[in-house]
Amino acid sequence: MRLNSNMNPSQLAKAFYYNAIENDTEDIVFDNLMDVRQIYYGNSNLSDFFNNRDVAQTDKEKILSEMTENFILDVQQFVQTIYDFRKMNKMLSIIHEYEILHDHENRTVIAKVTTAVPLQKVQEEKLKEVFSKRFNAKKILLDKIQDSSVIGGVIVEIENTVFDGSIRTNLEKLEKQIIK
Repeated sequence: MRLNSNMNPSQLAKAFYYNAIENDTEDIVFDNLMDVRQIYYGNSNLSDFFNNRDVAQTDKEKILSEMTENFILDVQQFVQTIYDFRKMNKMLSIIHEYEILHDHENRTVIAKVTTAVPLQKVQEEKLKEVFSKRFNAKKILLDKIQDSSVIGGVIVEIENTVFDGSIRTNLEKLEKQIIK
């Protein structure tokens, strides 16, 4: 699929993703795009810079070149195309859509894990093992959150499903049973 300036971020990401699959570069492209994301996060006004009509074209192209110089040619050309389409302000959305496609294809699942205290490595590995089987995932990424209101135990959120093994929830259930 050819890219055109009328495409939305999802369409651009999809076209680029399937191009990367054809070239067998989807993992390298993914890594490069994660680097682009970090560049954007580290320079919050980058979109404004590229969209600013007062900034000379040569200055924009110099920054664009420096930004992508360590990436594979496909990514350099893709970023250049997004620049040419005047959609640099959509870059983070495009990357997000690419990441969704990549994670879905590779069955990478993100688990939001909330605990009162930090998890030990053994606990993290056990959670990954259990949930990779449960969700038929090749890879589980843990988004670890510490919350003292959990008291103890663990709350895991994966793909709109919540597994609440917290002491607080167990105590609330016990209280409801006693009141009945």
